[in-house]
Amino acid sequence: MIQNFFAGLYELILGRPMPANFTNDYREVVFPNTGLQLFIISLALVVIYYYVLNRMMSTGFYKTQHWVLFLVLNAIIAFIIPIVQVNSNGIESHSYTYMFAFVNMVYSLILFFLFSILLKRGSVQAWTTPMKWPHKR
Repeated sequence: MIQNFFAGLYELILGRPMPANFTNDYREVVFPNTGLQLFIISLALVVIYYYVLNRMMSTGFYKTQHWVLFLVLNAIIAFIIPIVQVNSNGIESHSYTYMFAFVNMVYSLILFFLFSILLKRGSVQAWTTPMKWPHKR
């Protein structure tokens, strides 16, 4: 089920994996591993930003530029993960690999933003970052 979900998510934008002889490797190993890592790392960075740095440690990293720094860090990691996954599974790098990395990076930006909206209320200092909506109650 996870394999189908992530394969569908990536193939929706990318189309069938290239080169074609590695389609099963992408669908059974690379897409699920990359998708799970994307989800876990994006969530971890949001939790670190809101709950570690801006709740427990009270560091003052609550400005939008600090949030953007974590967003960019998340995007960089998300771009690297698919390339590492492809290379570690013995699949030859191809232009598809780099488009896959780019799509994963875009998904990471979306996930980071969504996790931020969902989890920022628990932050003491950064509950208005990246924006004041929705309001803290």
